[in-house]
Amino acid sequence: MLLNYLFSHFHEENDFAEAAGISIADLRELQKSRVMPLASYIVDSRSRSTSFVSSFEDDTVYRFHLKGYLAWLKTIDRLGLDSEERARACFEQRFNAARETFLSGGLGAELAALAPDVPARFDRDHAAATWAHFLKGVYGVCTRDGQPETVFLKQIGVMFVERMAETPPGRLSRDRLALLGRTVDFLDDVESPFAPHEVAQASRQRCIIDIRARYLAAQAA
Repeated sequence: MLLNYLFSHFHEENDFAEAAGISIADLRELQKSRVMPLASYIVDSRSRSTSFVSSFEDDTVYRFHLKGYLAWLKTIDRLGLDSEERARACFEQRFNAARETFLSGGLGAELAALAPDVPARFDRDHAAATWAHFLKGVYGVCTRDGQPETVFLKQIGVMFVERMAETPPGRLSRDRLALLGRTVDFLDDVESPFAPHEVAQASRQRCIIDIRARYLAAQAA
């Protein structure tokens, strides 16, 4: 199950480098320079394969990179992001543009009016933590494409869902339940499915699956 998930959403490192048109050494250098995320999953394979022809023992470490990170590699090349400072500036410019676009739109404006303290959490410390997580490959695990815009949308979606879920199900008005449902659907679109063994511990369980079951099942019936 895990390997099926990984090969559906990720490239193993050799395939990732080939798709990007670079060498493994080049990829590692970009990671060392802190402009490119590390692998999101590392699989230590100790297995044995047996067939009619022969047996084979494998003891290899496989690194999986989100397919969406190929787009970030193209951005590195196109804009010449040859230092962490330049790469982070590009990431944060796109992240902040997504913030402004979302909060000025219909759903974002409604949510910000309901909980104005949530957007205020996106301060300098939050930006530093987000960039550090990006470089570690974290957003390859929890977003669908790992792009700066999607990272913001995933973060703010989780924050708003958690805020609304502070109120017990029976105490939310019909309008507030409808807003919660729209927010959960929005989050579902940007958040990754997560690997099978991760779902129960992930925000997908807490902010999508559980919220739909506890708050929104009656509306769907």
